[in-house]
Order: sequence, then structure tokens, then C-alpha cells
Amino acid sequence: MKNFIGFEEALALTVSSVPTAGTESLALDRLTGKISSQDVVSRVDCPSVDSSLKDGYAVVSSDLKKASRENVIDLEVTGQVTAGSSSKLAISEGQAIEITTGAPIPKGADAVLSKEFCHRREDVISCFNKAEPGRNIFRKGGDIRAGETIASKDEVLSPALIGLLASAGLEKIRVYKSPQVAVIATGDEVIAPGAPLKEGKLYASNMVEICSWLSLFGFSFRTQLVPDSREEIASTIIEQLPHVDAFITSGGAWGSERDLIIRVLESLNWRGVYHRVRMGPGKAVGFGLLEKKPFFCLPGGPPSNEMAFLQLALPGLLAMEGYRHPPFLSVAARLTETVRGDKDWTQFIHARIERGRDAIAVHPSKKRSRLQSMARKDALIVIPEGREAFSRGEVIDIQVLVPLSPSLGIYPLGQKQDK
Repeated sequence: MKNFIGFEEALALTVSSVPTAGTESLALDRLTGKISSQDVVSRVDCPSVDSSLKDGYAVVSSDLKKASRENVIDLEVTGQVTAGSSSKLAISEGQAIEITTGAPIPKGADAVLSKEFCHRREDVISCFNKAEPGRNIFRKGGDIRAGETIASKDEVLSPALIGLLASAGLEKIRVYKSPQVAVIATGDEVIAPGAPLKEGKLYASNMVEICSWLSLFGFSFRTQLVPDSREEIASTIIEQLPHVDAFITSGGAWGSERDLIIRVLESLNWRGVYHRVRMGPGKAVGFGLLEKKPFFCLPGGPPSNEMAFLQLALPGLLAMEGYRHPPFLSVAARLTETVRGDKDWTQFIHARIERGRDAIAVHPSKKRSRLQSMARKDALIVIPEGREAFSRGEVIDIQVLVPLSPSLGIYPLGQKQDK
């Protein structure tokens, strides 16, 4: 197991080490945000027939070769065809059939003349414009051809793409499953929210926040509070093992006498990948595989717990459902004041963003309370390893954490990014 590695290496090891959570077949109304586990081909042509792009008249184009306002040509209207019909109507020279948008083109017609280019009197239209072959006709298969690949393996399924699947005759497709996650908070001092708070105790806010992020990203989870006991931690993990695809523990990750998680996992013969990462906050994070299931050991301090989850555990869980891109949108923003880090590690700084005159402005958090700072941030400033500071006025890339920011013109989480 690697120890005290750089953040970028830890992220790469996480994403490359996790297995996918399997696949399943889901109906169209459950596909949003899922990722296709295979290429998907269309079952049908769309449209299924040559159809009209306009309300007007299906005509023989050669009849109107010389039509103009100075040379009006009359055609006999012999019928009507509407969208959704399977009319057997046909026309020949000198005739026209009234047609609506989306209706099938009658046999013998090779163009559609828009209504604004003719006048109708009973069963005769007087035409004063040409309609060359193919005018206003949408050919069969013009949108989708039967057998055409319309969604590729590993492609994120957006609402618009799901609409395309429906047009292609699909009612369900196979996608990567979302992993079921066990979230285990450890510590004699940790109690469930809402219980009476005795002196020296604290509420399991880390667990609550983690579960809230999991809900936002569509993951299901199971939670449990466990005291600082090797036996109880081990039995809880063993109990959860058959029911989940991944584990997240909160607390006990550093490795001191009271920090038991790594020791328990070693007794269970896990395959440790790394422990401790050069990142701040969050350096005590550990990661490995227990019976091929990802196991994230997060530190107990709230800022460290949160950052280890957002930067390493969350990308790992998303990779399990086939998603290999960063979970948060990166945008350029202008710093309102200088920020400093440590060139020996990657530093994450809480921030707030707002729309400026010529760019998004980012304000580093000034709150003294670490919990208030965590709660009020909507972005993170990332100072990479090897860089000591960013200066006031500098335009930098930031991570945007808010689910939706229409006022800023950015939409970070609503749509998972395509590969």
C-alpha cells in the first residue's frame, strides 16, 4: 500500500482501481443520468416514411416549373392526407393533395408547395411559386436509420438523448448500475442527530453530509453508527459486505491507537491501495478493496472528511457506474484576493462565487467557523502541488459545487458530462 502520495496520483489510482457495479436493463423513464453499458442501435427508420415539412399541397414538381406571380398555374385538389395516417392516395400530373406537417407523401408526388404560395378556390389551387423535386419533403430515415448506432457505450444519457432512443423504437436499454454504499460512522463520541447531546458527544454530521451528497448523485446507501471497538467495527463490515457494492467509513482513519479502521481492514485481508494523501484538508484518507469492493476510509474532522469524500470517494463511486470525468464543473473565475497554500501538497480552499461585469468572481471564505465555512461555500479554489499561491486579480479554474446556478450561467451537476 502506498503511503502519503500526491493527490493526482491518489485520484488516478482510485478511478483505475474500482470495478463497475454491474449492468441492468432500465426503462426509458429511469435512464436520466445513467451511462449506457453497450452500443445501442435503432430498431426503426425515423421518420418511417417520406413526410411533409410544411402544411401545404403535395404536387408533381414538373407541373410548377414555370409557376410565378406572372404565370399562375392551376391544379386540381383530389384529397387530403394528415399526420399519422397511412393514406393510399396518389396523384398524377395536374393534381395536388392537401397535406399537413408530418403527413406521408402521396404516391406520385415529389414536392410540397407551402400554403402561402397558392390560393384555393373550392377544389382548385392557383400556384404562383415553383416547388422543385424534394421541396419540403423529409425523407424516410432522415433523422434515424434502422440499425444506426444512436448511443455509444459509456455515453451519458441526457433527456434529449433519451428522447432520441424513444424515436428509435427503444423502450429500455442496458446501463451501468449505481453502487449501493455502506456509510459507517465510527467513534464513541458520535451519536445520531436528534438524540440528547451529552457532554463530550457530537452528532454524526459527517455521515449526514455524505449521505446528502450520495442522494444528490442518485446513489442508494445504508448507514450505521459504530463505537471504537475492533470487534464491532469488524462485525459491522462483515454484516454489510453481502448487501453493498462499496464502503465509506468516517473517522478512525489516521492510524493512532484509537484509530482502528485500517487495522480492522488489515485483519480482514483487504488490498490497501493508498493511505494518507498530500492534500489539505483530507490527508488521512485511505483507500483499498475488500473482496473486490472499494473501501474509502475518511478522516473524522469535518473539513477533512468532506474534502476526502468530494475529491476521492465521490469520483470513485461515479467510476463504478461508468462515469470517468470529474463530478464538478471547472470554470474560470477572477480572484478577489490572494490565497496561499503549501507547495508540497494540493490545497482546497472554500469560496463563494458571483457574476462580475466581465467574469465570474471568486471570494475565498473568511468565516472563522469551519462548519459555517463548509456550509456556505459554493466553490473550491484548488492550489495544486508545486504552487504556493494565487494572486488577487488572477483568473483561475475553480470547482463549482452548487447543483444549479442559472444566475451565474453555469449548471454544474444537473447534467453529467459526456465523455
